[in-house]
Amino acid sequence: MKTLADWIVVAGFLLAAFGLALRIFIMMRSSDSQPVNAFPKNSAGLVRTYSTAFPKSRLPLVMRISLYAGIVLLIAGVLLEFR
Repeated sequence: MKTLADWIVVAGFLLAAFGLALRIFIMMRSSDSQPVNAFPKNSAGLVRTYSTAFPKSRLPLVMRISLYAGIVLLIAGVLLEFR
């Protein structure tokens, strides 16, 4: 853990894990009530339901930013490690 690339990988992993935890939290808080004969909602449908139920919430935006930033940092750190 002495190089910058190691710290970039760790930060990317932590950001991606935080984003995934927020996505699970959002999916658990959303309402999945639906008609009897309908298909169950997938994860994107649950996030959309959460966004309509809580329109002023910034959690979906924070979730997307942390997931994307975590993945970018992970890729950058791994590429720096192989260099």
